[in-house]
Amino acid sequence: MDSALVPFTRNLCEAVTGFSDFIFKRNELRQYPEVIALAFWFRAANLKHIRKRLTDDESPKTIHRVFHIAPANVDTVFVYSLLLSVLSGNYNIVRISERSGEITWLLVDIFKQYLNTQQGKLLQALVCIVEYPAKHQTVTEQLSNWCDLRVVWGGDDAIRAISAIAPHTQQVSFPNRYSLAVINANEQTDLALLSRAFLTDVLPFNQQACSSPKAIYWLNTERDVQDRFWKIVLSQLPTINHNLSVSNKVEQHINFQYLAASQGLKMAGKSQSKNGSFARVVSVGALGHCKVSEITPAILEAHSGNGLIIEQDIRNINDIACSTTLQTVSYFGFDDKITLEGVHKRMVPLGKSLNFDVVWDGIDLLQAFN
Repeated sequence: MDSALVPFTRNLCEAVTGFSDFIFKRNELRQYPEVIALAFWFRAANLKHIRKRLTDDESPKTIHRVFHIAPANVDTVFVYSLLLSVLSGNYNIVRISERSGEITWLLVDIFKQYLNTQQGKLLQALVCIVEYPAKHQTVTEQLSNWCDLRVVWGGDDAIRAISAIAPHTQQVSFPNRYSLAVINANEQTDLALLSRAFLTDVLPFNQQACSSPKAIYWLNTERDVQDRFWKIVLSQLPTINHNLSVSNKVEQHINFQYLAASQGLKMAGKSQSKNGSFARVVSVGALGHCKVSEITPAILEAHSGNGLIIEQDIRNINDIACSTTLQTVSYFGFDDKITLEGVHKRMVPLGKSLNFDVVWDGIDLLQAFN
């Protein structure tokens, strides 16, 4: 095997950290926190930490060619997958959607520029990024037959459709998931810190990421504390870059009415309108929130994001809506990491739900790529 294709060689690590440095040197990219977070994750110090997590296994490496199918709604996730596969010594083809957002195309352009640098030349033979409509299934079939592993990010329907193409292909997939936050706050809580952590998790990707919280469970938190929290959120929103717009505000109301009609969602307290039949979403700048009597897994699975936060007051941590599709539980206001009895994938402090990890949605990507 070519020495460049041995996992985590010095050359591979330097090529990947070089991409990280390339981003950091571009001042105009600082307005994109998702891109800066990506560069920070692939810095040299973190790669050393990641390398230590690769299990020493004397069995031969079986994965050499990886076909990545990127999601349309989370712009940076395909780069994490791609570069971890590069570090594992694989050849890679990435298919991006024609519906991808601005940051995806920005990253593709940055990557093209980096490949033409001295440090990035090594990656030219290891990375190919293509774009074609999903209806061109023959292309997907050919690329699936080429690869040793197919990595699919997307909705349940999209994953089912792709899985039916070249079904013999070894595959790992990341389907629809929902995430939520649980907050325990009181009069002594630093609400500015809480608000900043909350917005860090909610605003990127228009709340479309599988780890973006779509609900807040207020654990033993008084209403006046909650009200002051939302006022601080309103004051902080103008200071943070995001892509939520008027169209997202419209979607917040449409989605809430859909949830009320299809999932039996019921409002609580002041969130209920005068006639009791029309849900009232309280506007907080680009965001909207509404207190309900009960949140169920089905409600959160049908939640479309767009900056809508559903809230519920609870007295016990195990009152939250756990299920096999619950990915991330973000927590704030606890002395120690909380213990949750229900099924979930991961628990992280609020403000870190979008932080990528080698083990994602229960799948160890380093092991999968090797």
